Amino acid sequence: MTIEQKKIALIKWIATLEDEAVLDQMAGFKRATMDELPDGILQMLKMAEAEPEENLVKHLSTKDFLKMK
Repeated sequence: MTIEQKKIALIKWIATLEDEAVLDQMAGFKRATMDELPDGILQMLKMAEAEPEENLVKHLSTKDFLKMK
């Protein structure tokens, strides 16, 4: 699975989440320092940073992003 496919899968999972406690925890990540983030998130950020610019997806609306495969 490519990094883009992983991101899309995560966004789809988040979009269908019904557990408010999990959503609150995820919202807390926005305010966290790099030292406070879970290892999995840090690894994904490092993978994204290592991707060549031409492989990155430009920011889209959420609806358009979820339609991507």
